[in-house]
Amino acid sequence: MPTKWIEREISRLFTETPPALRLFPVWLLLGPRQVGKSSLLRRHAEPERRFVDLDDLATRQRANADPILFGRELEPPLAVDEIQYAPSLLSAVKSIADKGAAPGSIWITGSQSFEVMHGVRETLAGRVAILSLHGLTDAEKGVESAAPAPYFEALCGSAFPALHGASDEQSRSLYLSSYVATYVERDVRELLGIQKRREFELFLKVCALRTGQLVNYDELGRASGVSAVTAKEWLGLLEDSFVVRLARPYHENRSKRLVKSPKLYFLDAGLAAYLAGWRDPEMARLGPMGGALFETHVFANLLRSFSNRLVDGEIHFFRTKDGSEIDFLVEARGAVQPIEVKMGQPSARELPRLEKIRGANWKPGVVVSLAHRGPELPALTDEWRIGSPASVGGLVPG
Repeated sequence: MPTKWIEREISRLFTETPPALRLFPVWLLLGPRQVGKSSLLRRHAEPERRFVDLDDLATRQRANADPILFGRELEPPLAVDEIQYAPSLLSAVKSIADKGAAPGSIWITGSQSFEVMHGVRETLAGRVAILSLHGLTDAEKGVESAAPAPYFEALCGSAFPALHGASDEQSRSLYLSSYVATYVERDVRELLGIQKRREFELFLKVCALRTGQLVNYDELGRASGVSAVTAKEWLGLLEDSFVVRLARPYHENRSKRLVKSPKLYFLDAGLAAYLAGWRDPEMARLGPMGGALFETHVFANLLRSFSNRLVDGEIHFFRTKDGSEIDFLVEARGAVQPIEVKMGQPSARELPRLEKIRGANWKPGVVVSLAHRGPELPALTDEWRIGSPASVGGLVPG
């Protein structure tokens, strides 16, 4: 397990502080458990910044027992970790912010957006900048090879910082099994009062087996032994807990994106592989889920690129009635980047003709493939180029 600091791409937001962040006294850092939110803030905190750790049971009990009294003890510069455990403290944070707190003098972290964002919308509107931290990118992990076998070794190692450098299957399995039991099941089940433990455990595995696929709530429910309504509710909770993300179909009319079936993606392909039963990276690569796991990994790295660079963007998929499909349409800064994901060498015949479907703001398409090694993007056709997984971060439109 790592003992040294892993340099994070998002660190520059704290060291260089872009103008957008200077507008807000409160910075809220959201993300899943165990991706390094607390470590990141402690890394960049001034010596005088006080940390309030609500993951500590005694501190949490004091904060919830009398939030007004507890809040009187707080003053900037301040960091409050895992605010979802004492959301009533947001009123104290508001009071501090309204007394003329300097930009970025109050830091907050949260691991469940459904708990945190409700209080933020009610209490801190106009005072808070919302940041996101996810798992390690390929660059942060130091993944140098795009050759299929070593790349899947890194993919199945997951994006959790604690597993960086842990190459043996026993360490990965022990960490991921403990993560699921301790964080996913505890936080989602206990915090929200889910009583059907066995059904929820099965639901997690069923979702992992369907990463990269269209969501069918009836099918998810039947496979997990619950109703379609419950399946939809649980999937929403997993999304709010930063375990999965739903990609909506692209349509120029934004309102129509909400009425079609979304696609399901885990935010950590290594966790998805573990839950789906693929322990050996080479078997995962060669098995029936190899393509879906690679696509899931590319999706997650695109999302991390948005977050780390403070880009407001969306990732959609594209599908027409006549059969034209594109894995991802990355929309940001007024541009749309088509992206196809292929494990092997792509064929020009497999790629859709963009001239028939593209909008005025579409950029040339890129095929992300393990068959390509170099950083350059050579042409496949007059509409498509090919790039390696290392090129993903540069595909965010700008």
